[in-house]
Amino acid sequence: MIAAATRLVTAMVFAAGALAACKSRDARDAAPAPAAAGRDAAAGDAAAAPADAAPDAATVWPQLARFPHVDPVRVIALPARADVPRFDVGGPTLAGDVAIVSSSQLGFAAVDWRRGALVWTRPAGLHVAPPIDSPEGVILISDCTSPAAVRDSLLGCIRVVSRAGIDQSYAAIHGARVAAFAGSPGPQQVWLDGDRTVRWRRGDQAVAVDLITGVATPAPAAAPPLRVAYRTHRWDIERTEQHIIARERGKPAWQTRSAYTELLGAVYLADQAPMVRVASIGVLGGIAEMNLLDIDATGSLHGQAAFPVPAISALGHAVDGVGNTAVAIRMDSSLRHDFIVGYAANALLMYVYPLPEVPRADPVGVAIAPDAVLVFHDGDTFTVLPELSSPPTAPGAPKRPSQNPTP
Repeated sequence: MIAAATRLVTAMVFAAGALAACKSRDARDAAPAPAAAGRDAAAGDAAAAPADAAPDAATVWPQLARFPHVDPVRVIALPARADVPRFDVGGPTLAGDVAIVSSSQLGFAAVDWRRGALVWTRPAGLHVAPPIDSPEGVILISDCTSPAAVRDSLLGCIRVVSRAGIDQSYAAIHGARVAAFAGSPGPQQVWLDGDRTVRWRRGDQAVAVDLITGVATPAPAAAPPLRVAYRTHRWDIERTEQHIIARERGKPAWQTRSAYTELLGAVYLADQAPMVRVASIGVLGGIAEMNLLDIDATGSLHGQAAFPVPAISALGHAVDGVGNTAVAIRMDSSLRHDFIVGYAANALLMYVYPLPEVPRADPVGVAIAPDAVLVFHDGDTFTVLPELSSPPTAPGAPKRPSQNPTP
């Protein structure tokens, strides 16, 4: 327990010292440092979790034995085609009461995670992009399932459906100056870019796609920044190879001295300024682990840190509107030991859940619903885990932000 407390305090000092403000901060903008006693006790004594929440001891990997475990609420097998290569997977994306996933082996599927039911499916080509929700409907991008006649370069097809699965529109994605994008490999991301356009990034190339016509034009590949609001302040926060940097009205406001592995999202706790949640994965004291740290969004030196978990990389993550966080972790180089770790907004480590012990080359999709953590893994399995809200007695009850962050 003393060792756990020492590690936690060390991480918090590291988080507080990581910030280099570009200008001094008014005292009224500095949030009080959150109490760590609740996190310290829960993380250091993780084995004290209720017995009925933990799997059989024989199934617990030794590296995770000290953490609280959970059983899944339900596991949903999706109708994937084993005879099709699994090139791409995407989602889950929340769209009302369903979550949308994509895979080369199943196309697109909407899952009602509360009932454990498949609501609707849509076909896709061999390559699929992550689905996204929008005011216009759910946007699905993939290779075309049938030939499309275009005069320039064909990139795929885009379909918009309602949350109930009713088709709204369908168009070929094509453009005249998109050869660089067409030949670009790498991870994919899709996000809204205006009222009737989406940005589709693949590797280091991106195009803007008109939802109605399907016309694609080259576009910057930089993802939108994390936007955090507090009182009269608005920061755009992004991660570079060297820093986490915040800009206000286009000008640098503060930046960290160190680089971090992931910029996860924003945290909103009661009676405190918002914080920016980051993750750092590396070797500390001979142990490969992930440290989760929260940095005061105002640029002050206050912050909080969570108990670390063993890790060599992150396979996916999600943060909800108040800061509850779920991360898919790769524990070692075997490619068989991956797990989900859930943190409440106040950085309390709530639980870990080991994924099936199979060789895993794909990313793991994670989403946080109001009453569950949703995990899409192995191209055909949808796992529902318990919610992440911290106990009412834990310090730092979360609050809803006046403006939700934009990941």
